[in-house]
Amino acid sequence: MDIFTLAAIEPGSLENATMGMGSWWRTIGGLAVVFGLLFLCLKLVTRYGKKSGAAQARVLAVWHLGPKREIQVLRLGEEVSYVYRHDTAMVLLRQETWDEYRSQHGETSSVLTPGPTLPASLARWLHPLQSRLPGSQA
Repeated sequence: MDIFTLAAIEPGSLENATMGMGSWWRTIGGLAVVFGLLFLCLKLVTRYGKKSGAAQARVLAVWHLGPKREIQVLRLGEEVSYVYRHDTAMVLLRQETWDEYRSQHGETSSVLTPGPTLPASLARWLHPLQSRLPGSQA
C-alpha cells in the first residue's frame, strides 16, 4: 500500500477492525491446541524413540596425573577408549574392543578407581608425559 491509499481510508473504518471477544478465545484455544500437540509429540518421542539395544556408555576408570590432567577409560558400546584430558583439550590415546579390555582387566564396575594406578603397558607408553608433571616419582 502506498501513502495515497492510506490517506483514502476513513478513520472511522479502522475502529471496526478491532478484535472482539471471540477472537481472544480463539487465540487462547489455538495456543492450547498447539501446546497440547507439542506435549503429545514429546510423549510419543520419549516412549517410542528408545532403542531396545541401546549402546552402553560409561566411565570405567580415571587416573589422575596432576592438577586438571587425567586419563579416562571410557566404554562406548563395544569399544573402550583411553582418553587423555587436560585443561582445554582431549586426546584419544588408544582404542580397543570391549572383549580385549575385559580379558586384560576383568569385568570392572562403573566406580571410579582411585589414585594413579596405570596398567604397566600404558604407564611405559606415557612415561615421557608423566616425567614432566610436577611431583612425579620418575
